[in-house]
Amino acid sequence: MSSVMPPMCDVAVIGAGLAGALVARQLAQQNLNIVVLDADGVATGATGNSSELALLGTPEFHAVLEEQRGPAFATEIWELSARNLELLAATAQSLGLAAPAVGSFRLIGTSAEAILVQRSVQRLSHQGFNVLLEDAMELGYLIGLQTYDDLAFDPVEMTQRLLMHGHITLRPRTEVQRLESDSNGVVLKAKRNSLRAKAVVVATGAFTTRLCPRLAPHLTMLPVQNVECRTQQTLPMPLLLDNGQILLQDRGEFWRLSAWTNQTGEDPWTQIEKYGKQFCPQAIMTRRYTSWVGRSSDGLPLVGQLTGTPHVYTLIGLGPWGLSWAFIATQQLLGLMLHDEDPGLFNVQRFNTT
Repeated sequence: MSSVMPPMCDVAVIGAGLAGALVARQLAQQNLNIVVLDADGVATGATGNSSELALLGTPEFHAVLEEQRGPAFATEIWELSARNLELLAATAQSLGLAAPAVGSFRLIGTSAEAILVQRSVQRLSHQGFNVLLEDAMELGYLIGLQTYDDLAFDPVEMTQRLLMHGHITLRPRTEVQRLESDSNGVVLKAKRNSLRAKAVVVATGAFTTRLCPRLAPHLTMLPVQNVECRTQQTLPMPLLLDNGQILLQDRGEFWRLSAWTNQTGEDPWTQIEKYGKQFCPQAIMTRRYTSWVGRSSDGLPLVGQLTGTPHVYTLIGLGPWGLSWAFIATQQLLGLMLHDEDPGLFNVQRFNTT
């Protein structure tokens, strides 16, 4: 990996988080010369502040997805998330990193939710997913949806290792201010540098709309509140609450509570306080911080090529569950770039971006 930016390259990747590193590494393995640029540094944004957990499924119940988009859509989404875990495990193994299966437990507190989760488990079990309904009375809830395939890993270390390749040039603290496309490629304009690339992949998360303003109606900057605290209690596995918008993890030396919301005006901090008092009332808070993620308006990644913008591709909008989409979204993008394959449900052109 070099740090000296050449005047030209095959592909420029904007964003040195996990998604950018994944696409850069796989393109570099095709003997392409790749330049990765980031306004800050490697994995300093959403990747560095992530839960370090890739989950099976989606925040919504499978039954809810069926009602909203149909059974074929719901099944395909869960299959994509399962494939994401397979790709994660293979990537971790190739890099010599651990990615143990830790599972997760989604707590259900109302009768209406219990009906939805029972229907979801029935369908998912029939389709071969490793999920079960379990009693959750000891935790103060009716039941819980137990999954077993969720993986824990270190996304920062993985990002760093992915970028260690002879065909990758890394340029941290280089903010790309605009893109100028023509028939031959794209010129990336930074404050003190410019770079010509045959193609560009924008993987900048929440701040993509500065470079691709036409995506502004479909991409939201979403705050995720995080609290770390010390407690003598232990959790056997991560807990998910409020339709996946609350994540409670035992990280060994500390617990982490993370919360996000889609509702304008709602403060995730109130939810963290509520569940902190419920699950670890004697805990001592050691750190509180806010991270930002880019979430698409339908919650799925935005993968593909914008209409009327030749040679510019996107790999964004992964949202608060970004680690649960990063690997499969990268595979879909590479299928488009290298083999002209349709990215399917993730295709950015599902929205009108003209």
